[in-house]
Amino acid sequence: MQLLTLSIRNFRGIRQADISLGLHNVFIGANNCGKTTVIEALALLFGRDRLVRALTEHDFFGGNPVATDRIKLTATIVGFPGNDPAKNTDWFTPDRAVPKWIDPETRQLIPEPRDAKSLLACQIEFAARFDRQNLEIETARYFVDDEDCDVFDEENYHSVPQRLLRELGFFLIPANRAWDRVISFGSELFRRVVSSGDGLPSQSVLAERDRLRAPTEPVENDRQISPIITALNNELHGFFQTVPSLRLRVTSTDSEGVLDALVPHFAHGVDGPVIPARRQGTGLVSLQSLLLLLQLGRRRAEAGQSFWMAMEEPELHIPPPLQRRVVQRLQSLSRQTFISTHSPTVAGMSDPRALAVLRNIDGVLTSTSLDSVKSQASDKNGVRKLFELHRQDTIAALMHDAVLIPEGLTDGELLELLTAAVDAQQTWESDDESRFSAHVGLVRTRDAAVVDTYKRLRSLHPKTLCLVDGDVKGKEYIAGLGALPEPPSRALRWCDDWTIEDVVGWVVDAAPELVNGIEDIAPPIASVQELVARLKSDDRSDGGLKQNRVAYEGVAQAIASTPAARYRARELLNAVTEEALGKRSTLFSDGVEGKANFLVRVFKP
Repeated sequence: MQLLTLSIRNFRGIRQADISLGLHNVFIGANNCGKTTVIEALALLFGRDRLVRALTEHDFFGGNPVATDRIKLTATIVGFPGNDPAKNTDWFTPDRAVPKWIDPETRQLIPEPRDAKSLLACQIEFAARFDRQNLEIETARYFVDDEDCDVFDEENYHSVPQRLLRELGFFLIPANRAWDRVISFGSELFRRVVSSGDGLPSQSVLAERDRLRAPTEPVENDRQISPIITALNNELHGFFQTVPSLRLRVTSTDSEGVLDALVPHFAHGVDGPVIPARRQGTGLVSLQSLLLLLQLGRRRAEAGQSFWMAMEEPELHIPPPLQRRVVQRLQSLSRQTFISTHSPTVAGMSDPRALAVLRNIDGVLTSTSLDSVKSQASDKNGVRKLFELHRQDTIAALMHDAVLIPEGLTDGELLELLTAAVDAQQTWESDDESRFSAHVGLVRTRDAAVVDTYKRLRSLHPKTLCLVDGDVKGKEYIAGLGALPEPPSRALRWCDDWTIEDVVGWVVDAAPELVNGIEDIAPPIASVQELVARLKSDDRSDGGLKQNRVAYEGVAQAIASTPAARYRARELLNAVTEEALGKRSTLFSDGVEGKANFLVRVFKP
C-alpha cells in the first residue's frame, strides 16, 4: 500500500497544506518551513502515541485555539490488493472505511471508477480539539466518511484499529536518536524485531538467570565486604524468626531482570576491546535505530507486508559517504519513505522526482517537486548544469530565505569571497553582523542565462531575484525579466556602466592603501583604478586578472584584514540581503525600468 496525498490543517506552523507524495520523498526547505511538522503529522496518523510528544495549545496554528478550532490531518491511501473493496474486507466494511476512488492523473477523488486505471482509496483522518473548560486536548483517529462532519460534535465515527495501522507498517527515526540502549530489551523496537523472527532467546535467558541466582563467587563472600554483610545478617536475625540472610545479585534474578540488564557493546576488529554503546561515537549510536528498522523491514518484506519509513535528518553524526549509503539502503528496502533533510548532499543524491521543496508563506505550505523544473533537452547548458553538475549547490541555495541569481560565475564567486572576508572577522558587536550568508543563497549562473535560470527556479522559491550589471547587457536582462508573464517582484542591478569588478573597487576604495598589501599578484597593483581595470581584463600578458581565483582570494584577504574595507563590504552585503528579503536599503534606489508588478532597484554608492 502507498500513501498518495497528505492534507494538513491548523497543525503547528501550517494552516493549510496539500501534499502529493511518491514512493520516495525527500523534503527540503528553509528552517521552520514545516519539514518536521509534515513528518510528525504522519506519525500522528499512522504511528504509536509515543512517537509524538503530547499535544498542547501550541500545536494548533496560532497557539490559541478557540472552541471551534480543529487540527485535521487527512491521508489518502491506495494500492490495495486487487483494487477491489471485496478483496479487502479488513478495510472496507460498513463499520470501517468507505470505498473511494482516485483519478491517477489528477490525484483527485472521483465518485465512481472511470476505468481500470482508477485507484481504490481509503482516507484516514486524525483530528484534535482543545477543551477550554478542562484544559485538555481531545483527539480522534478515524476513517473519513463525510468530509464536512465534525467528529467531536457528532461523536459517531469509526476508529482505525491498531491492527490495520500495524499492517501499514509505519516507522519513524526521529532527529533525536542518541539513546545508547536502542539494541536492548529495554527498547520496544528491539523487542518487535526479535518477536518478528524466531522469538526471544528463552533458553539462554533462563540459563543466565539460574547462573546469576547462584554465582560461583558471590560478592557478599568477598573478604572486603563480608564483615559488613555478616553484621547486617546478625541484626536481621534478631528481628525475624525466618533468619533472613543478605545476598547481592547483579539483577533481580528473574527473566525480565536479565533482559533489562543486557547492555549493547561493540568491538572494533577481531581482537578489539568490547566497549558499551554509550562509550561509542555518536555516529555508531545514531545508526542503531536505522539498523534495527532495516532488519524489521527486511522481515516484513519477506512476509509480503507493507513497510513505510520516515527519517529526520539522516545526515546527523555521519559523514557524506555514509549519508549516501543510509539513504539508498532506506529507499531500497522500504515500500515508501519520507525523509526530511538540511543536507545538500542527501538531497542532491536523490532522484529529482523524490525531491520536494517546501515553502511556507503565512501558514500556507506548498510542495514543489524538483522534477517539475528539472533540466530539459531544449535548455541552455547553463540551466542544465544547475540541475545536473551543480544540483547540490542549487539545492543549498533553495534552502535559504531568498535566492539570488547573479549575472555570471564571476559575480557569484566574488560575492562569495566578499562574504567569507566579512564573516571571518565578525565580532560580538551587533554592528559587525553580516546577514548575507544566513539568508541569501547564491545560484551558479552560467553562460549569462539569467532569465532562463529565473524561469526555472521561480516556482521553487517565492523570493527569487536577479542581480545584473549596469551595462547594456545587464539592462537587456532587466527588460527580459520585465517582459515575462510572471516577472520577479524585484530585480537588482549595479549603477550605470558598473559591473561586479567596479563594486569590488568601491569596497577597496574605503581604504585605498590596501592595494599595496594584496598578495600573489604580479606585477603589484598601484591604485584602485588599476585593480578594477585588471580585474576586468582577461589579457594575462598585460596583467589581466579576470577569472583568476588566486587573485580574487588575495583581494578578499586584503579586504578581510582592513577594517574600513571590511565594513564597506558588510554594508554592501547587508543591503543586498535587505533587498532580497523584500525590504528597502539606502544603498539601492528605484530604477526607471520598473513597473507596477516589477520593482527594479539600482545600486547607489
